[in-house]
Parts: sequence; structure tokens; C-alpha cells
Amino acid sequence: MEESVTRDMEGQVRALYAEHPELKGEALPEEVVTACAVEGRELKDAYEAYNAAREEKKKPAAYAPVRSVTRGGAVEAKPGDAFLKGFDAAW
Repeated sequence: MEESVTRDMEGQVRALYAEHPELKGEALPEEVVTACAVEGRELKDAYEAYNAAREEKKKPAAYAPVRSVTRGGAVEAKPGDAFLKGFDAAW
């Protein structure tokens, strides 16, 4: 029985590496290992679910408000033109 489980995992690892060759030599995320070992999910499905969840977490950052360039500090302003100050005061 144990041998068939090992062969099955080898097949799952091959399938995962065939679709995601960038993972070769990298440790799988803990969430993927847990989903596969504890929940009994297929390795490829567990990784794809993890990857989709990771992409969903990135989306809010794309819509985050743009921060000020000055970081909230005082902004140096050029001194006003005397002519414009007098012109604006009349209105």
C-alpha cells in the first residue's frame, strides 16, 4: 500500500514540474504541503489554489491610494510675486 502512495506522489510531482518548471529545486510552500498531506488534495491542484490565493492578495495593493511624494512633511514653496499678490488683493 505504501509503495502505491509513493508512486502516486512521484506522478503528482512530475505533473507539477511539467506545468511549473520554475519550481524545480525550490521548496514548496507550507500551505501546499499541508493541503496535499492533511487534506488529501492533489499536489498540482493544491499549488494552483495557493497561487490563485497569492494573486488575489496582490490585487488590493494595485488599488491602494497613491502616497504623497513629500511623505507628509512641509513643502517648500517659492515666494509669491509681489505684483500677483497686489492684483489678487483687489478681488
